[in-house]
Amino acid sequence: MSVPIRQPYRQSLLTIRASGADNLLIRRLYGLESGYAAAPHRPDRLIVDAHVPLSTTGPDVASTARRAGVPFLIDPETHYLQDLQCAAAPWCAVPYANPDLLTPSALMRVDAQDALVEAVVNYQIESGATAVIAPYVHIENPTVGWVQVQAGLWRRTMAYLQRAEINLPVIAVVALGWRCMNPMGRKALDDLWNGLAALSPDEVAVAASRVHLGVKPADRIGNLLGLVRELSRSYMVTMWQQGLLGEACVIEGAAGYECGIGWREKCDLQSRMTQNRSPSTGPPGPRPVYIQQVGRGVPKRRLELARANRALWARLVCHTPGCCAPAGDDLIGDARRHDVITRARELEHLSATPVQAWQWHLLARRLEEGIDLADRLNGLGPKSQALPSVDTKILHALREIANARRRRTATVRRSASSA
Repeated sequence: MSVPIRQPYRQSLLTIRASGADNLLIRRLYGLESGYAAAPHRPDRLIVDAHVPLSTTGPDVASTARRAGVPFLIDPETHYLQDLQCAAAPWCAVPYANPDLLTPSALMRVDAQDALVEAVVNYQIESGATAVIAPYVHIENPTVGWVQVQAGLWRRTMAYLQRAEINLPVIAVVALGWRCMNPMGRKALDDLWNGLAALSPDEVAVAASRVHLGVKPADRIGNLLGLVRELSRSYMVTMWQQGLLGEACVIEGAAGYECGIGWREKCDLQSRMTQNRSPSTGPPGPRPVYIQQVGRGVPKRRLELARANRALWARLVCHTPGCCAPAGDDLIGDARRHDVITRARELEHLSATPVQAWQWHLLARRLEEGIDLADRLNGLGPKSQALPSVDTKILHALREIANARRRRTATVRRSASSA
C-alpha cells in the first residue's frame, strides 16, 4: 500500500502541558481573549494529559490550539497500564484504560498490541490531535520484557498507520529509567533501538525518569546528555517533562523540551504510575512560581516572604518586556503567564546563541545566581510541610556539568581553529 508523503515537520522549542483549567490563560497568551494582546514569547506547541479531552473544558484547549495555529498533542500515558489504577482516576475514563496491572507477557501478544495501538491512535485523532504519539511503556531497567513490548508496539503502530492510511506526524516516547542511560545500559537496548528505527518517527520524545535524583545527580545528568547527543544524530529529539533539565539537553542537541506550568517540571514516571492506586485526597497545594535564575518553580510561600526583603525581591522581579507589571505583583498574581513567557524567552535566547561553549557559559552564569537566590530563599524560614525549601542539589550538579562542558567545548573550538 502506498502511503502519502508526510509534510515537513516543524521544530518546537517549548511545548507546554496544559490542563482544562488553563484554557483562559492559553487564550490570553495567544491574544485570543478580548482585551489581551498576544504575549511577546509563546509556546510552540500544546499538549494535554490523556483524560483532558473527556473533561468539560478539555475540547476548548484543542479549539484554542487550532485558532492559535499551533500543534496540539494528547499524551496517551499508556505507562499507567504497568501499575494498578484506581477506577475513579481520570485516566481510567479513556477507551484503552485498564485499572489492572499488566505484565510484559500480557502485552507481548501481537493481537493485544494491535488492539492497544488502534485504540490509542484513534482516540488521539478523534480528539483533535495534530500528531500521533505511539503507545509507550516505562523501561526501568535494561532487562528482557518491557524492552521487547515497546519495540513491538512501535512496529505495530507503523503497521496500523500504513493500513489505515493515516498521514500525521508520528512521535515516539522513549521512556527510560536512569539505569538505562549509562553507556552499558544503552547497549543492552538493541531491540528497542531496532523497533524505533522500524517506526521511523518524526520526533523522539525522551522521558528520562528520575535523572534529577540520586547521590550523584551529575553522573545521571551526564548519561542523559550522552543519550541525547546519540539520538539527536538520527532523530529530532525533544525532552519530555523536563523543565528542570531541558535547557541543558537543548545545548547538547535536543530541539526543545516539554513541561507543565509550575507543576510537572521533573520527569518521574514511577511516581506518576503509583499515585493513582488510591483515590485522590484533595487538590494539590499552591502552584510553584517559576524563577528564571533558578530555572524551576519556587514554593509560592517563600516568594511571599521574600517580598518583605527589598533587596532580595528586587533580584526576583521579572524584567521581561511585556511579561509582568513593574514591582513584581504579577510574579505571584499572574504566575502561570509569567512561567510560560519566561521559559519561552529563555529558550529562544539560548537557541539563538550560535556557539555551544557560549550556551554552557550562559547556563553556568545563570546557575551561579540561581544557587545564591535559592540559598537566600531557604534562609527565610525553616523547611516544613507548609513552607517547602528550594532543592539546590540539582542546581549544583547542573552548574558542575555546565562549567565542565563550557571549558571542554571551548578547548575543542580553539584546537580546531588553530589546526
